[in-house]
Amino acid sequence: MSSPTFDHAVIPASTGSTGRNSVGHGVLLIYAMALVYASLNPFFGWRAPESFGLINWPRYHSAFDIILNVMSYIPLGGMLAAVRVREARRNHSITAVISGVTLAGFALSFIMECLQTMLPVRVASPVDLIANTSGALIGASVLATRWGRAALARTLTWRHRYFAAGDECSWGLLLVGAWFVAQLNPLIPFFEAGHIANPSDLSALAPPSAYDPLVLLPQTVGIVLNVCGFALFLSLLLRPGKRAMPGVLLTVALGFITKISVASLMLKAPQLASSLGPATIIGVSAGLLIFACFARIGYRWRAFCATLFIFAGGLMAKMSSIYGAFDETLRLFNWPHGHLTSFAGLTRWLHESWPLLAFMLVAWIFVRHRQTQ
Repeated sequence: MSSPTFDHAVIPASTGSTGRNSVGHGVLLIYAMALVYASLNPFFGWRAPESFGLINWPRYHSAFDIILNVMSYIPLGGMLAAVRVREARRNHSITAVISGVTLAGFALSFIMECLQTMLPVRVASPVDLIANTSGALIGASVLATRWGRAALARTLTWRHRYFAAGDECSWGLLLVGAWFVAQLNPLIPFFEAGHIANPSDLSALAPPSAYDPLVLLPQTVGIVLNVCGFALFLSLLLRPGKRAMPGVLLTVALGFITKISVASLMLKAPQLASSLGPATIIGVSAGLLIFACFARIGYRWRAFCATLFIFAGGLMAKMSSIYGAFDETLRLFNWPHGHLTSFAGLTRWLHESWPLLAFMLVAWIFVRHRQTQ
């Protein structure tokens, strides 16, 4: 009996795409790099392996670690299968795609586990290898089913219904997704740089008040600039004729809910109140009001204003935010399951690099759309 093949009738073509699916490959590469970072962090202390841990079954393993390893490779398997589905010919075998994706997940996990044997703070385990490979298999299998392909088709249809065509918008949506991932770190202030301060980092005699004008004013200005720049960035991704304010309000609200929800789950009680200060309330409200004044100007000039706000907001946030020892910030978490260093480092890196990446994309939009008003 022949293996079933893909039916591409349910997967719409990408409007305005270059045909190379460059954004899909870019997302896949970025996610694979994130897995490498999470697997090998903190990247120091390399040494010759004393034993090959993959042949030794561990005496102890937690259910949380197994579930996390499976879940982390499910998106990899799904994205690999999605790329193969969109590139495959009509007679391409489903079994071949699933097998190839599973083998790729196994290969990446095997390499990571082998490298972990040379890091003293990491433990290589055959349980992790099996869990990671299983995650890639599950992700590929879900995407290969008719339900999975229909879900992918609905997602692409929704994307082209509400957002502009072309790779510029797709890269922009990827940056919006990265912004949401950064919000999972509750120690990163909302629309600021730095992190929520550990009380031990501050002066015990005279800790600065959140209502001190020398503290409140620069933080508020930075948040106003960042909120307005972020809102203008989002408005550039919408299809022509779509109202920007509802989408901006929904995105900011979802980001804020995500931040507060994760803070209530992962932070110790004394730091939970620090996640929402007066500068955040004033800055977000004022930034949205200022954006309302810029929302109706022409596309290209909105891109120009976005570059100014993103650059100024990122600079102001850097100048007014608090930075301290990375290890000190980890003590503010109430998280017993491990993997905290990789999570905090990855989300902080995303947050710190977001303004630069968004600035580069918006500047490219401004330069490319010379004829657009």
